[in-house]
Amino acid sequence: MALHLPKPRSKTMPQKTTGLDGMKVTVAAAAVDGVAKSQETSRGLAGLTARVSVRQVRSQIGNAGLRQAAIDAGRTPPSDRTLRRWAQQNRIPNPDIAELAQRRAAIDRLGGINAVAQQIGRTPSSVRKYQSGQTNDLRNDAKSKLKAAKATDIMRKAGVLRPDGTPKRATIRVTGRVHVRNGDETGYDYRTRTLDFANSDTPFSVEESRELATALANDDQARVVAILERHATIDYPENKGFDRYTDQFGFHFDAIDNIHIDWN
Repeated sequence: MALHLPKPRSKTMPQKTTGLDGMKVTVAAAAVDGVAKSQETSRGLAGLTARVSVRQVRSQIGNAGLRQAAIDAGRTPPSDRTLRRWAQQNRIPNPDIAELAQRRAAIDRLGGINAVAQQIGRTPSSVRKYQSGQTNDLRNDAKSKLKAAKATDIMRKAGVLRPDGTPKRATIRVTGRVHVRNGDETGYDYRTRTLDFANSDTPFSVEESRELATALANDDQARVVAILERHATIDYPENKGFDRYTDQFGFHFDAIDNIHIDWN
């Protein structure tokens, strides 16, 4: 009788690096891309992204705001026809204008310059300079506070936070191609599988759910993959025998086809 063993991995997968639990881990680029695609198609991930369409930006800051972003970027203010084309194509050709328009819209969503200044502990003048591109970055503490404020706003609007600000618990199913490493970086390929983390001995905790939602809201898809891999390694019932998740040990995705999340 033929013995059906998993085949060795045929090639090195393109990797991306992210931080988790105070260390750097690498995850497959194909899995990262799968998370990004799921954010566009999966019901439970709808709205959990910092990416805002040009049409939404235009509705938030108006034609005047888009023109001001162009002026701040040192460009000629676009005509109404050009602005309509940007919205229809969901694309601002100039990356500097696109970045400043997104900044302006994000500050508007958080309540405006004065509200953001209060949230991040900076003066309105500092926020105004950041919005206009006179300052391309904020100091570390202000930068992290702004990032957290934006993520919280996205999670609240996506419906994953309760009225008191505590996160709902994530119930997750992931479909993808996986392999296991046990001190051997080569590992083995497995066929595409669906992992139902709801049946884990230890389902996603509230803290893990917040961590996952925050990574999604920050468009940090590599961190999302690492969080899913860590949970599969340590808590998923089929993978007993691992008490740690690293690049050399545990459950790893070669690709992710779909993520389905219910927030309860």
